[in-house]
Amino acid sequence: MKTILITGATGFLGSHIAEELINQGYNVIALKRSTSNLWRCYSFNDRIRWINCDSLVNAEPEIIECNPDILIHAAWNGVKATDRDNWDEQEKNLSFLVSLLDIVKKTNIKKIIALGSQAEYGDFEGSVDENYLCNPTSAYGANKICASILLKTFAELNQIGWNWIRIFSVFGPREEKNWLIPATINNLLEKKEMNLTPCEQKYDYLYTKDFANGILSVVKNDSNISGIYNMSSGKSIKLKDILSFLENKLSPKQKLLQIGIIPYRPHQVMHMEGNSDHFFRTFDFRPAHSIYEGLEETLNYYNLKRENE
Repeated sequence: MKTILITGATGFLGSHIAEELINQGYNVIALKRSTSNLWRCYSFNDRIRWINCDSLVNAEPEIIECNPDILIHAAWNGVKATDRDNWDEQEKNLSFLVSLLDIVKKTNIKKIIALGSQAEYGDFEGSVDENYLCNPTSAYGANKICASILLKTFAELNQIGWNWIRIFSVFGPREEKNWLIPATINNLLEKKEMNLTPCEQKYDYLYTKDFANGILSVVKNDSNISGIYNMSSGKSIKLKDILSFLENKLSPKQKLLQIGIIPYRPHQVMHMEGNSDHFFRTFDFRPAHSIYEGLEETLNYYNLKRENE
């Protein structure tokens, strides 16, 4: 079975990728800082070989010794909304990527899979495919595009396969508590009111298990096809429908979600959806969970977490 080197395994998306790789029998080597919190990986962290990357120079010999076949680059600093226009923080990601690619040259890695973002497209209304003109409106989106160009150029110069996967909204267990779905669930479980906009926005949500299996389909693809791909559910849903489902499950008699109290922010995007047909065709993949199946499993996770606290 192949050996996979992954960055960002302690984060929301990276932890789900690492968990699925382990469940499928892959050898997983993960980079982490000495200060990294492993709470997302507690159920499987003893099945990962961790390498401290406070200094990539010091980590280099151990990475080379592990002889990885594929690199999955899921690490990214500054993903919180408050950090997305922090240029200094965002640019650190480019320096880290350059240092990482310098190590890749000294290994037998033949494929690199890296996570991009819908933020590369900037503000848009409706469904977008990979041909849509990128026009980022944040430091986060701009630096993601820079990273994709760095990866493409490096990989093609070194005859390495590369896949840049532009992620849309992903939800599920272990998400940051401030994001909409976990914040709503926690407020409902604690019987707290929550003020919201009219929530007529239509967004494209992909469940974490489908996200991880989508990345696994890229890992398994041996054709060495390279390129940029959207990865989403390919369907959008009104936020109000998601929130109503959660409220009916957790607080059917007491209406705690105060929808319509907060006005939309200026230039609010009302329809954000990814066209992922290119990804589905290339990697023979389709999401297996409906939005409501994913929400049910996410609720089960938070209920169990609450019982164990």
